[in-house]
Amino acid sequence: MNPLKSITTAWGSALLLGLTACASVPEKESSTTIEASAFQAVLEKTYQTDAPGATVVVSRDGKVIFSEAYGMADLEMGVGMSEEHTLRIASVTKQYAAAAILLLAEEGKLSLDDPLTRFLPDFPADDVTIHHLLNHTSGIASYTSIPGYFTDERIRREVSTDELIAVFADIEDDFAPGESWRYNNSGYVLLGAIIEKVSGQTWNAYIQERLLKPAGIEHTGYYPDEQVLAGRARGYQMADNKPVNAPWISMTQPHAAGALSSTALDVDRWQRALHGGKIISQEMLEKMYSPDEAASEAGYGYGLMRGSLHEQLMLHHGGGIHGFNTHALWLPEEKLSVVVLSNYAGLEPRPGDVAQRLAALAINKPFPIELPTVQLSDVALKEVIGVYQINENTTRSLRVVDGEIISQRDSGAEFKVRPVGDDRFVFLNSLSSFQLKRDGQGKVTGLDFYQGGESNPEYAEKISDTVEVLMEVELSPTQMERLVGDYQIQPNFILSIRRGEKGLTGQATGQPAIDFIAYSENMLHNKQIGAKLEFDLEEDQPASGLTLHQGGQKIPAPRVND
Repeated sequence: MNPLKSITTAWGSALLLGLTACASVPEKESSTTIEASAFQAVLEKTYQTDAPGATVVVSRDGKVIFSEAYGMADLEMGVGMSEEHTLRIASVTKQYAAAAILLLAEEGKLSLDDPLTRFLPDFPADDVTIHHLLNHTSGIASYTSIPGYFTDERIRREVSTDELIAVFADIEDDFAPGESWRYNNSGYVLLGAIIEKVSGQTWNAYIQERLLKPAGIEHTGYYPDEQVLAGRARGYQMADNKPVNAPWISMTQPHAAGALSSTALDVDRWQRALHGGKIISQEMLEKMYSPDEAASEAGYGYGLMRGSLHEQLMLHHGGGIHGFNTHALWLPEEKLSVVVLSNYAGLEPRPGDVAQRLAALAINKPFPIELPTVQLSDVALKEVIGVYQINENTTRSLRVVDGEIISQRDSGAEFKVRPVGDDRFVFLNSLSSFQLKRDGQGKVTGLDFYQGGESNPEYAEKISDTVEVLMEVELSPTQMERLVGDYQIQPNFILSIRRGEKGLTGQATGQPAIDFIAYSENMLHNKQIGAKLEFDLEEDQPASGLTLHQGGQKIPAPRVND
């Protein structure tokens, strides 16, 4: 992921006429009353009845145990969401494209070690292989990171496969093939082109005919906006604290990186078929969730990410595209599938978190977020306050503001925390939590921080009982002008600092502009995404560069294009 990303990964976002000719609902295996009510409790708190919503499916051992819909599919028409509604699945598409490539490899029509130029001889990437494209280690620039591309008129243009490839073909590579890892939509467009070259069909037609139809998956496909599609949910995003229609995007643009649409029931069928050996062989399937070399740290295989949920192997992938956020996960040990498709492309709720909460409930290991809030005395609250040392360069501060506990890692985003008893604290709208540690006399000496579903905590020693709070300052026009400019965070990834209505704004490549506040003449901060910018200033000259502090990282960025 690129730094500074604040809403959704690209792909990784229709007028509803009726629900005739929609997917039939399979027979369900009854979940326990306790299990179903637990699922309902999570989802009813997450999705409002009069707002954009979601379709959710949970299955275990080949049987659907829970399938419900929440919220609205179309606010203007007053149509509620149903299990049969079709939503864009965004980057969840990548596992379908990866499986298509692996099926072609099984049939001997290509090798994963084949160079890209075997199929696209004019593309300037002699050393890039199909393997590099599948696991995001090609180094080819991702077209969705081209400045402004994802937000301006270019994303609305109808393009052919060749025209889309031409958009990024001549951009300088981010790194040499296999040298590093970076999430890359261009790679999956190229994989789609390879499917087309080898099969003689469009990438989506091949997926439907060779992967989906044989598995009885009938309501997944590529559906352009001009096609009349019964049961198509409309996508939304937030503006001025209310939902608005998402900007229009040509569905030729996401291509094999994120252009499929489906029902949650169909994505569940896909997961059961894929992991049940009905799509590709077990040998090929294991490649999809076996990260190697440069992709190991990211946990990325071929269209699937490898993680853990309460010490169980978890295979998953999410997606975000104009108006939609999605997530699909699979626990092999339990043969458990959870699918969450939402028609809302906002920061909250995150379908990935919702899916993990449901999975944790299904395996009877719920997250602390499910526990009710307990009230703490003033004395107990005071014990929590302080600075906790995570490592040599990183701290977490806990303070109380208006009776609420606020957690902040370095100068990162501020998060509210609530107590749930026995010295355990849960982050609001998050799977993360921490447990206070005490010595023999009962004094708080540190905390164990649990990130999401990880079982091994990150320990932080308490080093201070007080927290220093930075105060906002107002910069003069001259001081602001010294910071205005373009700064290179990574190759093909620029942060542009500009004057805005309220002060200074920052806009990273392919992302919307965000406001920054000043803490000093050379320090800007955005609390929402937890990014601090420290500028290099000398005398009366413009800043020569900056350092981005975010997520425990310090990334230098020199000024460019002056």
